[in-house]
Amino acid sequence: MSAPPSSSTPHPLALPSNFSPDALDTLTELAAILTRLRAAIQASNPPTAPGGVTGSTPLPTGATPNQLGASPGGTGALSLRELSTQTDALKHKLQRARTQIKTLPDMERDIEEQEEEIQELEARIRMQREVLEKLRERGVDFGNEGDKMET
Repeated sequence: MSAPPSSSTPHPLALPSNFSPDALDTLTELAAILTRLRAAIQASNPPTAPGGVTGSTPLPTGATPNQLGASPGGTGALSLRELSTQTDALKHKLQRARTQIKTLPDMERDIEEQEEEIQELEARIRMQREVLEKLRERGVDFGNEGDKMET
């Protein structure tokens, strides 16, 4: 019997220690930037339709942007001039996430290789189910024969 794996040896498929869901969460920051940009656009172009309807989704009220990875510059309206500086942090975060994703196990394999492995594993599962079914049938037959011998 082999010894259990050491806790100091990481699992070969374990995620890197510096990889976290926050590294991939860019939607919150992007939504905050777009909300600020939209507020500036709407402030410079007041609604012209009757009743103030512009045909677009209204700005969210009370929405709090993600402060952990929020871009510098506050929560006020954002001008087009400030847009590139506000999105720099988001761009760098995406670049770091791409780099981290490339270090994940099996990222070098292409789709065809993965599909081939999936087909092999599915065939293996089918074969194991067939063997288990045969063993179950033999067990039932053996149980029935044993009942006949006892009477």
